[in-house]
Amino acid sequence: MKLCTGIFFFFFVTFGTTAAELTVDGVEFAYRLPAGQPQAIMVLFGGRNWKGADTLKRFRFDDLADRHRLILLSPSFRDRNYWEPEKWSGPALQRAAAELERRYRMPSRPLFFYGYSAGGQCASLFYAWMPEKVAAWAAHACGVYPQKITRAHAPALITCGIEDTDRYRISRSFICRYREADGELLWKPFPGGHELNPEALELARAWFDALLSGASALEYGEDDTMQIIPDIDIEFRNPLYTPQIRKLWLK
Repeated sequence: MKLCTGIFFFFFVTFGTTAAELTVDGVEFAYRLPAGQPQAIMVLFGGRNWKGADTLKRFRFDDLADRHRLILLSPSFRDRNYWEPEKWSGPALQRAAAELERRYRMPSRPLFFYGYSAGGQCASLFYAWMPEKVAAWAAHACGVYPQKITRAHAPALITCGIEDTDRYRISRSFICRYREADGELLWKPFPGGHELNPEALELARAWFDALLSGASALEYGEDDTMQIIPDIDIEFRNPLYTPQIRKLWLK
């Protein structure tokens, strides 16, 4: 059934299911409703040219979404430099989110972003493009970040494989700049290369869970030394919101 120009919904959707899609300006979006009345939207950006439905399955954020009543929304972006939001993909995402808010009678609240690889580029660049509409963002194995940081109010999580050498180097440079712009950012390198590992996903889920629960930093850890000490220069400081995050960060 056509709802408005350029937007189509498919499948009957019930709370706590994954069988739902909508199409906006020719772009397919997969989404999952939480077990209760939705309160906010989390956007999951998969790897390059991933289908949204595959991203939802592979990230496994369902429990987190049910706990905090999040709609999980994942675009099936393809080609055309879609990680550059100002060209076409950003307005498509905004229209999709607005349509879900309208359809499910939700309050309009800032979005949460998580992305892997090219999806990590989306998370970082979409945040820079629409910072006032993003509550928090995270990226794994990202190799493209904003050249200029105009706002860094949203908490961020960045993870990367140590053997993913170019992305690791680029990420290390960005995290210092983000923190120096007064951004709160947790950085965690992992063994391995460019793959999306279970440990990165586990940390991301715990990190978003803490933020959505209203947690603030209990203590801080230092890059490289991995020491938890009171006095750390801002560009090397990792906020640890919960004992679980502390444990995962120290692994």
